[in-house]
Amino acid sequence: MKTLVFVGAFVQLLVPCSAVIKQCYYPDGSPSSDFPCDPNAKESACCGSGLGSTCLSNRLCQSNNGNIIRGSCSDKDWSSPACAPFCLGADTGGTDLISCSNVTNADNSFCCDHTNGCCDSGAGRFNVLPRDPDVFATWNNEASSYRVVGTVYTGNPTSTSSAPAKTTSTTAATTTSSAPTNTSPPNDSDQSSGLSNGAKIGIGVGVGVGVVLLAAIAFLVWKLRQRKASSMAVRIHPLSWTLEGRRTRI
Repeated sequence: MKTLVFVGAFVQLLVPCSAVIKQCYYPDGSPSSDFPCDPNAKESACCGSGLGSTCLSNRLCQSNNGNIIRGSCSDKDWSSPACAPFCLGADTGGTDLISCSNVTNADNSFCCDHTNGCCDSGAGRFNVLPRDPDVFATWNNEASSYRVVGTVYTGNPTSTSSAPAKTTSTTAATTTSSAPTNTSPPNDSDQSSGLSNGAKIGIGVGVGVGVVLLAAIAFLVWKLRQRKASSMAVRIHPLSWTLEGRRTRI
């Protein structure tokens, strides 16, 4: 009888202890083996266990090898602001965040590890705030739980990533093309003197009239000379000899 009472009391002690350890979930609702960063909070971000693992003030996790991970959350629906709102489209499980600092020169610029070419293209890239997060909780090996040592960042945890500061050869360049210049050779008509048909006709008529006038003037001059020669011939009479041997004017 005493043994049964002892076992019952022991079970009652275990019930509240197990109630403290909250279940954590991934964005798709599947359970995870993570632990809440704040065991006493109603809702909390969750990270993996292990010596050297930490919860950051931006709700992300840092593993003992230094990787930044979006862990899980004690809110199964992930509607709580305590959950890390990053890389929610990843497959079941936590996901690593890939740093894009080599492209953006910002140490808080990240992409989800399942998004190919994100850092270079900027599609899906995001900034995590605060830029230099503090440690919020550290893993306690003896208690097998996290111990809160700081505060959670309460501002907007993310912002739109800016364009990459580093110029890469794969960046698509936007070029403005001007209208093509017509380099075809000009038509023969374009290479002419540029005179219109009317002008050409006028010149032809003028030349013809000029020729006629010159011919008429030449004819008049010739006629005048003929008349002058005839009149002079009438005035000058040659001398002739009469039969009597006298010189008379004919």
